[in-house]
Amino acid sequence: MKAEQQELAPEYDSHDNLDLRGTMVSVLTLGAIFVVLWFAIFILFIERI
Repeated sequence: MKAEQQELAPEYDSHDNLDLRGTMVSVLTLGAIFVVLWFAIFILFIERI
């Protein structure tokens, strides 16, 4: 049974060497868009009061 499990295990299971810079840039960009939109809507709301 153990031999079968070892054969099915992926060859590369360490995630230490992954390059996640693109993911970080995407998340920061999306976060910046949310913040800008939130402030734009908030300013619009304040002006209409």
